[in-house]
Amino acid sequence: MGVGEPDDALILPVPEAVSATYLVPVATPPDEPAALADLGARAVDRVVSGPARDLAKQMLAGPLMTIEVREVDDLLPLPLDLLSAFGADEGQVGRVAEARHVITVSAGFRPGWPPAHEWSARAVAAGLAGALGADLIDAFQTQVLTVDAALRSLPDAEGRVRLTDWILIPYSPGDMPGEGMWFTTKGLGRFGLLELQTHDVPPQLTRGWGATLTGVARRLLRTWSDALEPPGEPAFLPFPATVTVTGHDIAVAYGAPPEKGSDRAAELSLTLDPSPNPDADSFLTVAPPEHYQGSPGTYYTRVCATLFGDPVR
Repeated sequence: MGVGEPDDALILPVPEAVSATYLVPVATPPDEPAALADLGARAVDRVVSGPARDLAKQMLAGPLMTIEVREVDDLLPLPLDLLSAFGADEGQVGRVAEARHVITVSAGFRPGWPPAHEWSARAVAAGLAGALGADLIDAFQTQVLTVDAALRSLPDAEGRVRLTDWILIPYSPGDMPGEGMWFTTKGLGRFGLLELQTHDVPPQLTRGWGATLTGVARRLLRTWSDALEPPGEPAFLPFPATVTVTGHDIAVAYGAPPEKGSDRAAELSLTLDPSPNPDADSFLTVAPPEHYQGSPGTYYTRVCATLFGDPVR
């Protein structure tokens, strides 16, 4: 351990780089595929503002972004069922199914904040989709976005975003009857951080725990980004094994001003759960503190009551 590192600190892997990929499915290919970068730059100038516009133009002019046109037959089948599961309506799924070509916008960057790869790739893909009358697909979340939704999610003039536009909170029943719900995040990987998970959440806390985990994600993302701020490219990073989430964290994650959130706080523990399968996700597991002796579900109920008031659903 380094000087000043707590004995119980988690040691998290830091990826060398992170990447973003957006797909723009179209029924007919652009007239001049080689000019897509120019079309993207003009579209970004027209419809994107704030930091994302400058980042996108810089990425377009350099080697960190690529734009390609591929025939659908040359790609793996687009997952229409997953697109529906993550919110695509019938019209969007139909347009994806009818597409014969896919424009791929990819960008890479270092982990941490700002996520220049995500902001710039989403901005360029949204600009191209708008110019071509198409939707875009966020490949990280397998989610269809309208052009308007994609543009609204980009940072404002002060670089602020709603974390809920970049992170989903899927949940499902546990493997065994009476086991409670399994919650995960889907989006922290954009920043190089492991995704979160919680087991044994009471079913009646679906909304409350979803909001709580979003606040935890915001708090941990800030800690992660601050730790990566100094110069250097560490392969591993010490990380706190406990986290305190507040109403302010939740409010900011949902795009509200910090003063709209409360200063109520709850403590949770973190453990590293690496996957034995290199193709599967590893997680940071969010659980009650080590000193707590009761059932996890009872503690999660108490956390939600503290943060939101009782009862919480």
